[in-house]
Amino acid sequence: MTTTKPFKTHPLTRALASLSLAGALTTPALAQDAQSDVEELREQVQELQRRIDNAVSEAPQPDRDTPYLVRDGDGIKIGETTISFDGFIKADAIFGSNGDGTKNAYSVGLPRTFATAASSGESDWKTGFTARESRLAIGSKTDDVAGHTLRTYLEMDFNQGADAPGNEVVSNSYAPRLRQAYGSWNGWTAGQTYTTFTDLAALPDILNQGYMAAFIYTTQPQLRYTMAAPGGKFMAALENPEDGFGTTSYDDQSYPDLTARYQLRNRYGIYSLSGMLRNLEHDNPSGEDDEKLGGAVSLSARIPTVGRDDLRLQYSYGHLGRYMGLFTYPDVDLGEQAAGEVDPLTTYGATAAYRHFWSPTWRSSLVLSQTEIVEDLAFSPSGALGDFDKAASIHANLIWQAHENFQVGLEYAHWDFRAIADDSNSQYEQVMASAKYSF
Repeated sequence: MTTTKPFKTHPLTRALASLSLAGALTTPALAQDAQSDVEELREQVQELQRRIDNAVSEAPQPDRDTPYLVRDGDGIKIGETTISFDGFIKADAIFGSNGDGTKNAYSVGLPRTFATAASSGESDWKTGFTARESRLAIGSKTDDVAGHTLRTYLEMDFNQGADAPGNEVVSNSYAPRLRQAYGSWNGWTAGQTYTTFTDLAALPDILNQGYMAAFIYTTQPQLRYTMAAPGGKFMAALENPEDGFGTTSYDDQSYPDLTARYQLRNRYGIYSLSGMLRNLEHDNPSGEDDEKLGGAVSLSARIPTVGRDDLRLQYSYGHLGRYMGLFTYPDVDLGEQAAGEVDPLTTYGATAAYRHFWSPTWRSSLVLSQTEIVEDLAFSPSGALGDFDKAASIHANLIWQAHENFQVGLEYAHWDFRAIADDSNSQYEQVMASAKYSF
């Protein structure tokens, strides 16, 4: 009789067989889960890229001199809002010779000349020290305010006019001065900030910032909209209208200034085209009022060259008035204004600056700048701001950036002014030593 024994599998064999069967049954499910994870990851990457592209199109220039205070991860978070502080302490020693005989006028674009003795026609050097350019700023960032990020920015310095309260005899005390105060949300910016007509990326890297002949700059209240555009961004704004001369503000404008700028940013540099329309008026108390529509254009560029070097160019033309040189020239022909007529003054300004890095921490800039009135005036206006019709400046410096938060430098500058009345020229020289401590 033949007996057949039942077949018994080894426990290890049964375990392996079970795992194989389970794997065969679950492989399609795992594959589906993996595919789903990949698709979800791809969507997250695409969303992140969209946010990065949008941030780049709206972000300000990445310069330490013009920082946007609130950066992700920095500051103190209170509830849903992150608060941050920024600014710098800037100490300047200024040595000047010759000039036009005017004292320090920190609020205008002329060089920081000294007392009347400096205009003697001789090399009579005078000395001044100041820390008035130091700044303090506070910023905030609140995420998801009706689906968008809300930012605010408040900035002050102490660089008021020479006639402001304070003195250099005893205390050297000067009150804070509002520079910027604005909020931005969903492309809209409201408050006081740099005019849309200027391109901060094209400003030269000089210690005496803004004090070159063709400086295009003003800070004023405005309502601006910024949107992404092919290759960069487009901005349009309604800005505070004003005209005047020297320290006189006529405050008689009926319509806001309209400004716009298209900025293109890529690996070949930063390029901007700006335009401005202004309605200039004169309320004549003894006769009929007069008004004229004026305008101006500005082209600017920052072009990378060799290594970290760059070339910065700017050319502006039209009825620039107070927008150029911190009010070097009046907005209108003052002779025509005295006769009750409004004649917008046509001027131009051009600046070329080359910045060279000698090493990662040492750099220099050479800056050439010139402005000129391009029409005949009814008569020569008087006063420190109006007795010349052409100004040219040159700056050369050497700066040591010891750390992101600390730099020292030495800068030489020379100005040349051509008087309207007799076509004579006067010069001013300046040497400036500066230390800047950022925080």
